[in-house]
Amino acid sequence: MNASFSVFRYMLILVALTVTSQKLSAQQKSILETVDKHQQIYPSSCIPSSIEMILKYNNKVGINYFNLQHGWKNRNDGSFDNFDGKTINGLKFRHQFQNKRGVGFPLDELYKTISDELANRRKVVISLVSGQGMWHIWVIDGKTESGDFIAYSRDFNNGYTMAVADVKKRVKAMQGTDIITYSSSKK
Repeated sequence: MNASFSVFRYMLILVALTVTSQKLSAQQKSILETVDKHQQIYPSSCIPSSIEMILKYNNKVGINYFNLQHGWKNRNDGSFDNFDGKTINGLKFRHQFQNKRGVGFPLDELYKTISDELANRRKVVISLVSGQGMWHIWVIDGKTESGDFIAYSRDFNNGYTMAVADVKKRVKAMQGTDIITYSSSKK
């Protein structure tokens, strides 16, 4: 995808988000600022990159923290399982919805879990198909007025912040996906 198309797509998404929600809440502005300052360092480091965004958003690490990505590098054999049960700087991560994708996937339960996390002011890491059978990792930040989820990420190729406001539609088309949630943990 060329850079001008990505910028155009990003601008359209921001316009759609503005029209849908009138204005971003202070919390959504905060995660968007965090994502804008963050970067994905390696082509295949989107999983640790998303964990770093969560740590940065929660003020657990500084904006120049990229240790997880540097440890991961361009690894292609990792998954959310690599962070399941791990406590990093006071946040304990949990891999959820490892169910087999398909007609019987518990979409309503997934959406309720995401909604509950957002209601408790926690972000949710989610895996979504990003085209041509490839996957990318996003941080769900909030809901649209219509009840769909808004998610942000960074594009490795051009460094732009990406936003989607149709997470439920994408997950339904994929017939399910897995997520990472987190909670505060005493060290």
